[in-house]
Amino acid sequence: MWSIILVLIIGIIIGSLVNPTEKFKKLISKFQFLGVTLLLFAMGAGLGLNEDLLNNLKEIGWVGFLFALLTTVFSIICVYIATRIFERRQH
Repeated sequence: MWSIILVLIIGIIIGSLVNPTEKFKKLISKFQFLGVTLLLFAMGAGLGLNEDLLNNLKEIGWVGFLFALLTTVFSIICVYIATRIFERRQH
């Protein structure tokens, strides 16, 4: 964990000291894309190797769907209630 934070800090320091040109920005952008792509691939491979996850994928999907649905519904309800309260205070 500390190695990740250290590398991030080193990157921030180098990024703040370098005067970026357009060519340098394009090069960094390609490295970022490659890094994120490799990270997603490694995470997907790790998840694919997890037998418990694959066996419970249907249940995990339903739980995720219900969580997203309920979060959305209650967010809308809270915004509606807050909007009604603030509208009454303005009149």
